[in-house]
Amino acid sequence: MSTETVPTEVMSDLEAVCAALAARRPLDPVVARRVQERAERVKEEIRRRGVTDIAVSLVREIRDEE
Repeated sequence: MSTETVPTEVMSDLEAVCAALAARRPLDPVVARRVQERAERVKEEIRRRGVTDIAVSLVREIRDEE
């Protein structure tokens, strides 16, 4: 089982996104910018490593948890 934890800033942003969505109000632009920046970093990592490489790592991680 993975012992990685979600960083505090990521969790706070997730909670802010969920709260804005539930309240049907716009997301704070600062939070939106941070989320978009993280998404861009993830996309770049996928471009760099390739989808297959990431998928193989995830499958191995899931298999090891069992």
